Amino acid sequence: MRSKALKVVCIIIAVLLLLTLGFTVVSHTVYNRSDMATLVEIYFRVIGTKDKFADAKQCAEYIEQRGNAGEYTLTLNLSSDVGESEVNGSRVYDLTSTSSPEMTILYLHGGAYINDASPYHWQLCDKLSQKMNAEVVFPIYPLTPNHTWGETFELVTAVYEDILENTQTPVIIMGDSAGGGLAAAFCEYIAGIGLEQPDKLILLSPWVDISMSDPAAADYEDADPMLSAYGLVEMGKCWAGDLNMQDYKVSPIFGDISVLQNVYLFVGTREIFYPDVTHFYEMLKAQGVAAELYIGEGMNHVYPLYPIPEADEAFEKICDILKQ
Repeated sequence: MRSKALKVVCIIIAVLLLLTLGFTVVSHTVYNRSDMATLVEIYFRVIGTKDKFADAKQCAEYIEQRGNAGEYTLTLNLSSDVGESEVNGSRVYDLTSTSSPEMTILYLHGGAYINDASPYHWQLCDKLSQKMNAEVVFPIYPLTPNHTWGETFELVTAVYEDILENTQTPVIIMGDSAGGGLAAAFCEYIAGIGLEQPDKLILLSPWVDISMSDPAAADYEDADPMLSAYGLVEMGKCWAGDLNMQDYKVSPIFGDISVLQNVYLFVGTREIFYPDVTHFYEMLKAQGVAAELYIGEGMNHVYPLYPIPEADEAFEKICDILKQ
């Protein structure tokens, strides 16, 4: 009996080892990425992230649900010291690691302009504050469907003016996804009202066209486990309000991008924004704007935020950019 039981155990172990080896081979040879990156994609597919707003009924329900969401509260324990203030009726958090920060980062979080900041956003900002001795300013900007772009622009303008008036350090604006689109649009906007550009603009998978007008995006719909073009357009409509969806203030790819400077873009090859981000980069270069593009092969949307080896590499690259 013991001999049979041992054989069964050995067979089970052998099968598990083969499955593990096969998983690793597929991750590295088919997708050119780490096992953890593949597991993260599987996770998003299993929990049905994009299914929440992939069709008219579910999207309408999701937007209604978010419209009834309560007030956001930061509950995470961070390594950085956390300050809190109020600007234009919105909370603005401030993360610092010392009393003499060497740079100031205004961070605009993603979430399709409808979702609150996630723990991943805070963890990234906490790491930046700690490693780079940075002051990270993190506004909780008004979200759709209860609010539109205008209120957020007023808030971010007030926060940015305060930073310019009260700091002698380099100023960086950084954002991911919707926050990346907001950051780019805001930098185009301040060029028209006489405010200086940030020293660097770092964008992680920025949403630069809320109308999703590029037909090439459809080629990436199935590969992307997180984003649905249909849902993005519907939430984009809410964010734009009465504004044309191709107005630069909500879709910066249609604005005067020549006013931007020192732009750094990160994007994955398995995300629906890949065509727009690469096109945005090409447009920047054509306009003579100093820009760099970092492509995460086999990576999903906002991959630098997640607990994967490729995110660690992206973080080190961001730190190198900040040191320049």
